[in-house]
Amino acid sequence: MNAQTITSDILEKVRSVRISLESLGKIYPVNESVKVEAVQIAGVNCYWFTPQATVSDNIIVFLHGGGFALGNIHSHRALVSELAASTQFKILFVEYSLAPEHPYPSAITEIAAVCKALSETHKGRQFIFMGDSAGGTLAVSTTHFLMKQNDQLPAALILISPLLNLKCNTNSYKTRQTLDPILKKEYVKAFVDYYLQGAEDESADPNEIIFDHFPPLLALAGTNEILFDDSKIFHEYIKTIQPRAFFRAYPNQTHVWLITDIKSQESKETLMDINNFLGDFRGR
Repeated sequence: MNAQTITSDILEKVRSVRISLESLGKIYPVNESVKVEAVQIAGVNCYWFTPQATVSDNIIVFLHGGGFALGNIHSHRALVSELAASTQFKILFVEYSLAPEHPYPSAITEIAAVCKALSETHKGRQFIFMGDSAGGTLAVSTTHFLMKQNDQLPAALILISPLLNLKCNTNSYKTRQTLDPILKKEYVKAFVDYYLQGAEDESADPNEIIFDHFPPLLALAGTNEILFDDSKIFHEYIKTIQPRAFFRAYPNQTHVWLITDIKSQESKETLMDINNFLGDFRGR
């Protein structure tokens, strides 16, 4: 697929799904203790989520999922507000441009520009990437992009149900498909095609990137999702070059389980795991 094959029918279909995905943000209410403020950074629409009390001057940069083509502040506002309240970190939500109108590498260059601006306006502070689903792809790919640019790197990455193999050929697509009520291989592959549009740059696919160093990593996956092996395999690779790489599997959980039920026991455990991981990054 390339830019010439993105038909009006595909665009209409994607735009329709975008509207329906926004309903995810209405499953539970926004945490009212968290202040949400719209800003523009490096020409990109962003949103600050500021909890009533913060435990660090460091910043979480949140990259939302949605198959590179879906998702925005409306789909993720409630989830990110709960993450800010739980971690007591200030979170910057980046509303990057979406495929297929803006294919690879548009989102990566926008996120990198935001991070570079942050490093200039918030000198001495660290930023931590947190991404769900395709946001996990972008977190890893942007980290690689920043490495090549010799720019400030994220201090750590927290990936929730990340998509980390754009060939969609891990074993869990077969072994866990009957357990996954949300994702199907053909659905994931279609959105990958909307994103790549024929690009063959290895930097686009986290599974193809060769790293000789990498920030501390926390990869989280539900056992009932076809992307399970993406987290498991990537963690095993990063563990060879980064001793502070951790993988946690949550029994019977589906894709990005926190976005559908933040009060479940598994979501509470996830928030606890995230907070434990962030322990080294607290402080002023």
